Amino acid sequence: MTAALLLASPASSQSPASSQIPASPQSLACSVAPAFSHPAPAAVSVSRATAPPDGALELEARGLLQRWSPSFAQEVSADHPERDRPLPIDFDGDWDATNNWSHLTPELRHAQPIVYGAATLTGTHAYLFFTLFYPRDWSSPFCVSYLCHDNDLEVVLLVVRRASQAEPAELVLVETKAHLDYVALRGSELATDARGRPWIRVESEGHGMYPLRAGEPLAGTAQRLVPRGQPAADQDADQDATSPSYQLESLHDTLWAHRDPAAAQQALWTSGETGFLAYTGARLGRRGHWLGASMAGHEYAGGVRPPWGLEGLAGKRGDWFFDPAYVALLRHEDWLAPAPSLDYVFNPFLTDLTRECVGPGCPATLPPPFPMRTGVVTGLVLATGLVSLRARRRVFAKCWRVWRRWSAR
Repeated sequence: MTAALLLASPASSQSPASSQIPASPQSLACSVAPAFSHPAPAAVSVSRATAPPDGALELEARGLLQRWSPSFAQEVSADHPERDRPLPIDFDGDWDATNNWSHLTPELRHAQPIVYGAATLTGTHAYLFFTLFYPRDWSSPFCVSYLCHDNDLEVVLLVVRRASQAEPAELVLVETKAHLDYVALRGSELATDARGRPWIRVESEGHGMYPLRAGEPLAGTAQRLVPRGQPAADQDADQDATSPSYQLESLHDTLWAHRDPAAAQQALWTSGETGFLAYTGARLGRRGHWLGASMAGHEYAGGVRPPWGLEGLAGKRGDWFFDPAYVALLRHEDWLAPAPSLDYVFNPFLTDLTRECVGPGCPATLPPPFPMRTGVVTGLVLATGLVSLRARRRVFAKCWRVWRRWSAR
């Protein structure tokens, strides 16, 4: 790494101007299961609520994203490779999510792959999110809503112990959101590339992501997607020199900047599924204005969620992204030992929400519902009641994909 990307130690990373975000004791109450004994701090620290983030911390966050960007083993359809290519969310030049299905063309199979990165830092750890977007979640030989759906966002979380004066940075764990499951592996269990970055397997069609275990071979037909600018000396022996490299983009400056439910003339988000999100964390309480939390579509319904709209296996909806230190501690306490810090020194997403409002000062009135935008096929499926119950849809979709994987063996 160059000097510009050297990691600061936790002790020196805390900005003197960092401010404590006021919150009521009730909003910061820690709803931890009895098996845990981690009281919530009296206040939650984030980098500057009323000023730009500290430059050194922002530089460190960018360096960590670059350093630990995963390598992806992307399984690709031979007939429709463009459908398995991670693209910019605005690949067609607009933020209208209702036309993405129809705007995906075969020519895009050669487009520059894009991965969106986001970093949050506490005094001891970095929580690094990487998000891939596909215009279609699809299946062959046929599609129905919730088996297929317009748009697809897939997310992987890396937890890295920040460097100190005594020890270098260390990959602690990787957790992916794969369909209905969260799949996590310790850093020591992971298959890694020549630079120690984890390999993530990405399915064709449904694009579920799974961390690879050490010793697990990469599929011979999978396309290797590596971070752009990786030196040739750091490439794995089985990696083709022509393997496409992906461009790392800022999630904060792109999709997050369009988080308003009315973005793109109400064509980016839908009020369906569980509606818009008023973030109310288990530890952090109510913060920020209403958020778009389910992407709009036209051909097939599916409730595609951005990282902040996901509900992890601990905490409330949004905590996995906005308060990852808390959720990771509940889920993986032993893996994070010694006890990690729960105070954020750099969390631009939480800072943005806190600037907007906290607790009772946040709007309580829901935005008006948006009209349904469905295609003919979707309308017929919903009208016949084939996928009338949300739980039944999810079970049907999962069973179909399991059967396809089994039959393909």
